[in-house]
Amino acid sequence: MIKTDVIIIGGGATGCGIARDLALRGIPHCLIEKGDYAAGATGACHGLLHSGGRYAVSDPIAAKECYDENMILRRIGEKCVEPTGGLFVRLPGDSKMYRERFLRSCDDIGIPTEIMSSTKALELVPNLNPDIEEAIKVPDCSIDPFRLCMLNIKTSEIKGGFSFTRHRVTEIVQSRGRCIGVKATDAATGDVKEIHGNIIVNASGAWTNLIARLAGCDVPITLSKGSLVITNHRLTDMVINRLRPSSDGDIIVPNEAVCLAGTTSLTVQDPDKITIQPAEVDTIIGEAGRMIPHFNQTRIIRAFSGVRPLLKSQKLDSREISRGFQIIDHQNGMYSIVGGKLTTFRLMAEKMVDTIMNAFNLKRACETAERPLDGQEELSGYPLSKRLADMKNIICECELVTRKDVERTIEQTGTRHVGDIQHRTRLGMGPCQGGFCTFRALGIMHDMNILTAEQSVQSLREFLQRRFRGIRCALWGDQLREEQLVEYIYLGILAMEKNK
Repeated sequence: MIKTDVIIIGGGATGCGIARDLALRGIPHCLIEKGDYAAGATGACHGLLHSGGRYAVSDPIAAKECYDENMILRRIGEKCVEPTGGLFVRLPGDSKMYRERFLRSCDDIGIPTEIMSSTKALELVPNLNPDIEEAIKVPDCSIDPFRLCMLNIKTSEIKGGFSFTRHRVTEIVQSRGRCIGVKATDAATGDVKEIHGNIIVNASGAWTNLIARLAGCDVPITLSKGSLVITNHRLTDMVINRLRPSSDGDIIVPNEAVCLAGTTSLTVQDPDKITIQPAEVDTIIGEAGRMIPHFNQTRIIRAFSGVRPLLKSQKLDSREISRGFQIIDHQNGMYSIVGGKLTTFRLMAEKMVDTIMNAFNLKRACETAERPLDGQEELSGYPLSKRLADMKNIICECELVTRKDVERTIEQTGTRHVGDIQHRTRLGMGPCQGGFCTFRALGIMHDMNILTAEQSVQSLREFLQRRFRGIRCALWGDQLREEQLVEYIYLGILAMEKNK
């Protein structure tokens, strides 16, 4: 049995942020995640570091939180933030009344804005629709959610915290009406770890209520599915928003060498049973194409979905539900933290750890807003510009991932999952979607005695199937031809259908 002070369930941005804050305040802790870091909504977002403009009219409190945290994250996490700036563009027919409300709301909150003529906006982003009426500049940024989680967990590791990824919490251990620990099953071996602590923090996002029910509790949340698409190259170097009330397909975010566009908003019941509808992809492409016409002819390499855990509301449209967050004290040693945005994860962690410190009757101020994230230089090989410096033994041509990158990731994590390598290096995230690099990475894992030949084939099959769920909604043009080639490689040359 393992003993610690605080057990965190969930390895998204909020859970990793809580681990970092606890580490800096000297509180022993353990984090448990059923997948890899950022496996839920964190890793399935559009990578936008909000300026607050998106919520200025509808949710000013959340908008103010976003703006303040945007400024903090630029300072403490500059290696995983790209200060792109953002434009809210008004197209013919878009409401001038909404434009006035938007400017007034931003001014009230303190979000800086700059009104631009269509000519000036087109100079900044030549691919914009030339018919735009005007644009309003805001301090949006793009951010890498995978690196963000790993940079936060790095501090936890340095300070003696420990974490178990790919461990599913199957039981909340209780004694005399209090939650005193958890049992977690290792997905690879089936071994069960029992971990005891004084406080349990439920930061499991869309799975928050499922975890709470293990302790006989209930968390009132609404689950909202959002789908996005990824292009094979950047169409803009600035975040592009539609200047209108939030709707489907009204944002395009540049991130690394690609763009992400979305999102949709559909209420769902089960976060483990979500699918992407072709109509969602069509809507996103069509709406994004109104802001950047070239989007209609651009190669789409995949679509994906994430589930937002929103505060419970009677509102029928989940877009109208507040993006604020809430900490729930279940009065039994367990706390749940729900709602919020990727942009506000640090603030959520700070308030959660403040609550924990009060429960322990300890006093130590939060330092996460002042101290730069640990490990940024080590992970700074992630941006494309840095990767171009080392072109030897390339394993993934699309994302310029080298054999050294793959081997280092395996040695550091001990992973048996190629997806974990992907999250740390971008292996398989390019146009071929893993078709030409996944088997190479698994070959390296076999050479390093991490996997047997049979396990490698099974892992390859599972990885390709997961990637195909996102690719199948984008199978036309060049992407269809690429997928036919990949299919021939694996089914024709490698005869994988014979190994079922």
